[in-house]
Order: sequence, then structure tokens, then C-alpha cells
Amino acid sequence: MTNPLTYVGDRTRLTIYLILAIIGLALGATQVGYASIEAAQPDWLTIALAVYAFLGGGLGFTAATHTGPRETDLTPPPAGYEPRH
Repeated sequence: MTNPLTYVGDRTRLTIYLILAIIGLALGATQVGYASIEAAQPDWLTIALAVYAFLGGGLGFTAATHTGPRETDLTPPPAGYEPRH
């Protein structure tokens, strides 16, 4: 089965990833907020975190399929080049 996000353009996919990252930060911050006041976590938050984790796996797989091997630059440095350490 082909991942449907492979048919989405790069810019749209980037927007989806950014929106989901913001949602993840909001969910995490909400969970931390409840934990910091030692209040019971509401059911909607538990469900939202579970769904978010489930979707994250699929999106991570999609992101991984759109990355290639990193090219190594084997060009020799110019004559007289001394790296700064």
C-alpha cells in the first residue's frame, strides 16, 4: 500500500508537518500543565495524545522516504588552507 502523502507536494507536506509539530507542542504543554498542578488528566487529552502518537509514526515514515543519502564532499581543500580549531 502506498502512503497517500507521497502524492502531496513538498510545500504542502511541509505545512502539514509544521501544523502537526505545533499540535504536538500544544498537547505536550497541556499535559505538563495538568501534571504540574497534580490534577487528573482529562480523557480527551489521553485520547488526543494516543491519536497523535499513532499519526506520528505514519508521518515519520513519509518523511523518511523523502530523504536521500547525504553526499560527502571529497573535494580537497585549496592550497594553503588551514582549518581554525
